[in-house]
Order: sequence, then structure tokens, then C-alpha cells
Amino acid sequence: MRVLLISANQERSPDPVAPLGVCYVATAAAAAGHDVHILDLCFSTDVAADVAAAVAAHGPEVIGVSLRNVDNCAYPDTISYFPHFRRVVEACRAASRAVIVLGGSAFTTMPAYYLPALAVPYGVVGEGEVAFVRLLERLAARADPRDVGGVATWNAATGALTIVPPAWLPSLDALRAERRWIANRLYFERGGMGNLQTKRGCHYKCTFCAYPVIEGRGMRTRDPAGIAAEVEQLLDEEGIDQFFVVDSVFNAPRGYAERVAEALRPLGRRIRWSCFVTPGNFSAELLDAMLEAGCQSIDFGTDAGASATLRAFRKSFNVDDILAASALCRARGVPFCHSLLFGGEGETRETVAETIATMDTCQPTAVTAMCGVRVYPETPFAETLLARGEVSSVEALYEPYFYFAPAVREGLAEVIRAAARERGNWLLPGDKVNDEERLFATLRGRGLKGDLWRYVTRLHLGRALAPGTPKAS
Repeated sequence: MRVLLISANQERSPDPVAPLGVCYVATAAAAAGHDVHILDLCFSTDVAADVAAAVAAHGPEVIGVSLRNVDNCAYPDTISYFPHFRRVVEACRAASRAVIVLGGSAFTTMPAYYLPALAVPYGVVGEGEVAFVRLLERLAARADPRDVGGVATWNAATGALTIVPPAWLPSLDALRAERRWIANRLYFERGGMGNLQTKRGCHYKCTFCAYPVIEGRGMRTRDPAGIAAEVEQLLDEEGIDQFFVVDSVFNAPRGYAERVAEALRPLGRRIRWSCFVTPGNFSAELLDAMLEAGCQSIDFGTDAGASATLRAFRKSFNVDDILAASALCRARGVPFCHSLLFGGEGETRETVAETIATMDTCQPTAVTAMCGVRVYPETPFAETLLARGEVSSVEALYEPYFYFAPAVREGLAEVIRAAARERGNWLLPGDKVNDEERLFATLRGRGLKGDLWRYVTRLHLGRALAPGTPKAS
């Protein structure tokens, strides 16, 4: 079949992110014999015109629209991407009579919402490499696809909705994401990093996290040798020497990160990369292996620095782990960031103060702090709130819904804002304190690559970069 895959994402703050998932699906569909083309709307200035041009050029029988994020997950400066998604789908309908199929991480988070809301008959829940190809087979044969694993269907005439749970791939070793589909160099120039996936899924049980919903509740890893080959190809063919590892957690399962680092070690002098890490299961031996492999900075998914809050989030580590991991990074001179989430269940003024004090002790390069817990359907926290009647129905979670513990519901944003103002290295994505968007735009404009929070103190209180600041690192 003639297939047009559209990456709908246009969010470029703080950086544009290359649509790696679409590359995986396009590669699988092409390997199955379909005529595949991609339209990436990230840098589009006229969505309707670009969709119409792609349709005219390729005459698709099926249009797959990838929805990356539901919203920006930030409070109070919250942005829902649904209106943009509707414009993309409407542009597809205006230009073509092709069958429309939705997919992507946002769709997987709430398929029961998106299909009827956008009046689309089909969607792919979870991984698309197999499910989308099987759906194409059924559509080509004019056969019923409602029993295909990972396929959701909606009947406009009857309103009937069926969602078959994803059939998660048992192994990722055979997967390939050809990068020829997208403008890799443009993303690197504007976003400062390539992206790389070493695994899918997450076995941790953090109450609010949607990763297990989107990628599965078990971790499935790729062959480290294949990862290294992918990095070397992007380095040699595209000149991309900075990467971010998009895994939910890099240092899990136990022992795997060491294997990836060993595979990347021969490239360690030529590349630089960053990743999300849990403060637990983090050792000097692992850090040293990562550094030899080219790791240049670490983003800890810490979320809290108070024992009670960590327990409420069901975190797998404690405050001592946070302090020890931070001390290791300081000892090795590695830039590191702690990402925090204030306002979760059981949060009090005392736990907020404890988390802030923990961060002061850690002395991180940067802190990224969010106020309010964005509650997504099917997460453990969503189920808890629904069971207690604190959320009336799952439909209430389709639009951005943020939870604040009763003890901090009033005044939390002001407390965190004040903490950020007192510390030049705190970033608040939902606020304009230390204005992440402005800072990052200035830094990217000076040619800096990699994680830009490493440089945030250089622009503290709006000061320009000092003379002699390096153009790249």
C-alpha cells in the first residue's frame, strides 16, 4: 500500500526532538513491501499546505498520524496539543480520502479519547512496528482488523470502540530505525543532540509515570553492539556526535548499562552523550564506564528529596542514594541535574522544605522543578484517585489534570518560585523564573550542544554569556 506517515509534533521548546518512533515504524512498513513516505511537521509554517503537498506527491491510501505528547506536562503554563492534532487530521481529510490511522505515545496514553474526539477509525496502541504492518495487511485485504494486537477501532455510525491490548515485542534485537526518513542534521543543528534508544519499557512502579503504559511494564533491551553501530553510522554519515539516550532509565536492568558503555567505549573520544539515571543502582564503577564511553552529563529522575515523598511515589531509592549519587558526580566533575516533582500525595510544607534542603546538600549543576502531578489514565495514581472518588471519571484526565496534595494546594507555586529565584540553577518549565526557553535559545544560538542546563548559571538573572565562552562542547 502507499503509506504517508506524518509526525505531528511541533513543540520545539526547549529543543526540537527528532521523531525516532516514526523512523522505526517507517522502516518496518517499508521492509514489509509498502511504499512509505514521511512528512515531518516539526518545522512546518503551514501545516495544511504541507499536508496537501505531501498527499499530492505520494497519493497515499493510508495516512498514519503520530501524536507524540498529550501536553507539555507543565503547570501553570500548561499547553494541550489536542487543538493542533485536530488541525493536522482536518488537513489530512481536506487533502485526501485515505484511511487515517493514529499512533504514537500520546495516542497510546488515551486511545479511547483520541479516536472519537478526532473521528478517526483506527489507531495503534503501543509499539507500531508489528501492529501497524498487520493493520495495513488487513486494510489491503479489506478484512476486519479488530482482533489485531495493539489495534484500536472506532465505528462512527455506531460509536462502538474496541481496543486490543498491545502485544509487546519480546525482543528488540531485530528492530531497525533507518534515519534516512528525517532531516537528522537539521535537528542536530537546532536541537543540539541526536537521540538514541537502548531499551523499551520500565519495570519500576512509580505511581504517576506513564512510561509503563506507553512502552510496557517490563524492560526489553537492544543488543549493545547494534547500538554502537547505529551511533557510529550517525557519527560518520551525519556528523552527529552528541546524543541523548531517551530510555526511561539508563541504568536498569542491572548490568545492562555496563554492557552498553563497553560497546560505546571505542567511540568514547569521538562522541558525547547524556541520559536519564535513577540514583539507585548507581556506582563509581558504572559512572567511570559511562565516562569512558563518552557520557558528559547525567539527569537524575529524582522527583523528591524527602523520605516520605519518595515512599508515596513508590520510588526504588532513598535520600541516602540521592546524596551518594550526587557526591559521585561531584567527585568526578560530571555535570548533573536533579528533576523534581512537587505536590504529590502526602506532600507537606515540611517535605517541600526537606527536598529543597536535600538539593542544597547535593549541589547539582541544575535542578528542573515541576509543581503539580500531571495524572494520566491507567497509571497507578490515576487508579487510586478514581477509586477514592477524588477524580469523577477517567474522562476528567483527558484534559491536563494536575494533582496537588491538600496540605500544599495553596501557595506551593510561590514557595518553589522563591526557591528558584534564590538559586540561579533552578529551572521551572511551568513558570518563567530563570526563563528556560529564553536561556536555551540564547545558548543554542551560540552553537552549544548537548544538555543546556549545564550552562544555566552562565545566564543567571539574564546576564549574557561571558566573553570567551566556547562555541561547542
